[in-house]
Amino acid sequence: AGVCVEDKLIPKLNSFVEGDHALASAADFAAKIRAAVESRRSSDLVVVARIEALISGHGLDEALRRARVYERAGADALLIHSKQPDPRQVFAFRERYRGSLPVIVIPTTYHQVTAAELAERGFGMVIYANHMMRA
Repeated sequence: AGVCVEDKLIPKLNSFVEGDHALASAADFAAKIRAAVESRRSSDLVVVARIEALISGHGLDEALRRARVYERAGADALLIHSKQPDPRQVFAFRERYRGSLPVIVIPTTYHQVTAAELAERGFGMVIYANHMMRA
């Protein structure tokens, strides 16, 4: 089982809706990750930190900085999300991320990339969020 927590402030907007995609501070979000990790009753529960820095326009360097902070806070995996029409942004994140956590990706807007290509690029999991509805 797992829980995925994202670093946007409440009220959360869908990542593809125009508007203010304000992020929690990395320190505040890291505290939430630590609380989730410390309160779990089984090591079978995976805590995934969803990084929305690319969605909110903060860029690759901020996404990578947050990845390091969230890894130190105890996250079991990272989820990187982008609304760009091609995978270059998430590929760049994966190439530059030097941590040890699995990286999850959601190719909603760059659906032409294959699962095999994502695996070759080092992604540990792919979430096809709405692909069945669009098929």
